[in-house]
Amino acid sequence: MALQHQAGICWIKEEQWQRFIDVADDADMLENSWQEWAEKTEEMIITFAEKGIVVNKVPVDVESLIIWCNERERGINSSSRAEYVTQLMTTQPEKSDTRH
Repeated sequence: MALQHQAGICWIKEEQWQRFIDVADDADMLENSWQEWAEKTEEMIITFAEKGIVVNKVPVDVESLIIWCNERERGINSSSRAEYVTQLMTTQPEKSDTRH
């Protein structure tokens, strides 16, 4: 049986999208709406699954992300989100929503 690779991806709820855009340092690099972002994220998950990589949607509360980044003096960007998601996956794996 082949070893399956896993990854996590930041998943923002639709009702938190505007707050997320307001605080993200890289908001100009993100999609214009939650719907566009969600569709792109789903496509990415499918692409990775086709390559044998299981991607877990990791629900991220925007206010918790802000606190986490501030405590570490980090900007809110793709790098810090990835690190935050990794921490959530290793400390609370039951909160992940596996999609493949």
